[in-house]
Amino acid sequence: MENALGRRINHRQLEAFQAVVDAGTVTAAAERLYITQPAVTRLIRDLEHSLGFDLFERRAGRLLPTVEAQILHEEVQRSFMGLDRIVQVARDIQTLNSGSLRIAALPALALGFLPRVIGKFNAIHPNLSISLQIRSSVRVMEWLASQQIDVGFAAVQQVHAAVEQELLLEAPFVAVLPTGHPLEKKSVLRPVDFADENFISTGYELDARSRIDAVFSDAGIKRRLSIDTQLSLAICNMVAEGMGVSLVDPVTAAEFQGRGVVARKFRPQLPFRYNLLFPAHRSRSNITQAFVAMVKTELDHNPLVNSAS
Repeated sequence: MENALGRRINHRQLEAFQAVVDAGTVTAAAERLYITQPAVTRLIRDLEHSLGFDLFERRAGRLLPTVEAQILHEEVQRSFMGLDRIVQVARDIQTLNSGSLRIAALPALALGFLPRVIGKFNAIHPNLSISLQIRSSVRVMEWLASQQIDVGFAAVQQVHAAVEQELLLEAPFVAVLPTGHPLEKKSVLRPVDFADENFISTGYELDARSRIDAVFSDAGIKRRLSIDTQLSLAICNMVAEGMGVSLVDPVTAAEFQGRGVVARKFRPQLPFRYNLLFPAHRSRSNITQAFVAMVKTELDHNPLVNSAS
């Protein structure tokens, strides 16, 4: 009996029932539902037939709910509130106003560029939960492989079966000088320009170090190598303090342009690659795709990145 009853009652009947209870008349209920009065009457009659009891008493032109109808109305309201909540959640998901975004990135992007992009993205989608983890490129790869992160930004050469890679940007290293340095007058710098200059190097454990050293070695140029550090951000801070010159990735250089640092093109070109990493065994959410699209747009509008080549 219960299963047969459930099959005979439909959502439209309950909508009509709720509208009549709330509005008090069939006319007002029909206006709320944008249907005709006979259609409302038919829906109520069909519902009463399915239920096996009357829902309304007619008094002075109004429909008064019976005790049974009042009990039913309370339950319908709760059900409709739950449905409204489901609809709202679905709408929030559709408009990227609900959910989370977990990001891991190498310091070159995570200490300046990405926080600004996240700020813009969060202003558009304020109800999202966003996490940014700053790790080495190798650790970013490990986190993506373990499915802990939605999107990663790294400079890696190796591949991993559990990680999908896409090239985000390939741009050459740029020379960075303290503001007012004599080399600032040149638009393009070459190894010979760095002869006997205090040169701030990246750490020996980084791939960039060996590639940069090889360029100067091949050119037969000796630099004064007294300082090295792992982070391009630290290099630029030291350059701004007048401690020396260096080569860094263009995104970090752009962060310091006009803040005690001048960037110049360097030849021969040394490409620096930024990779996008995604978990290979699950789909990319709409939130992830929208954020990556914004990152690409911001990079496209970065004048130093686009002029470095």
